[in-house]
Amino acid sequence: MFSLPYPAPLNLVLGTLLGLDLLFLCGGLILGRPDQTGAGRLALPLRMSLSAFLVVAALIQWRGVTPGTALAAYAGRILVGMALGFVGDLVMARLIRTPEPLISGMVCFGLGHLAYILAFAGLSAALPQGAIWADLAAGAVLAVAALALWARFVRKPGGSGVLSFGALVYSLLLAAMNAGAIALATREARFVPLVLGTLL
Repeated sequence: MFSLPYPAPLNLVLGTLLGLDLLFLCGGLILGRPDQTGAGRLALPLRMSLSAFLVVAALIQWRGVTPGTALAAYAGRILVGMALGFVGDLVMARLIRTPEPLISGMVCFGLGHLAYILAFAGLSAALPQGAIWADLAAGAVLAVAALALWARFVRKPGGSGVLSFGALVYSLLLAAMNAGAIALATREARFVPLVLGTLL
C-alpha cells in the first residue's frame, strides 16, 4: 500500500496501518457529523481506532525493527508516548472513568509528551552536535509563545487553579517537545517531517 523502509512483512503491516489511519481520518472528517458541541466530526469508535493504530505501529517498530540497534531506546520511548496518548484519549472519551476526566487526560498527554521529549533528546545526543545556541533560541521562542497563548486563551482569573496550572505545564511540555524536534531537524533534514508532526 505504501513503500516504507522496512522488511517486507513489516512494510506491509505498517503500510496497511498507515493507509487505514489516513482512510479513517479523511473519511471521518468528510462524512462525519458534528458532535454535540458542534466541533468534532469523528465518531468515538473511529477516534479510538486512530489512536490505537498509532500504538500498534509504534509497538511493531519497537519490537520488529529496532531491537539491537541504536534506535531501540528511541522507539521504546515513542511507544510509551503513544500508549499514554491512547490512555488519555480513553479517559477524555470517558471510556476510562476518573473523577476529573479533563485533568486526568491532560496528565496522560503530558506524560506522553515527556516521553517524546526524552526520545528526541536521546536521539539528538547520538547525532553530530549542531549549534547549541540555535536549539536554545528555538526553545526560548516556543516557550514564550506557549506562555503567551496560555495567558491569552486559557488563563482565567477566578477559575480552577489546578486546571490553569496544568494547562500551563502542558503548554510548556508541548513547547519543549517541538523544540526537541526542531533540534533534530537542524542536525539532519530527514527529521523535518517530525517537526511538522509535532506542530499538528
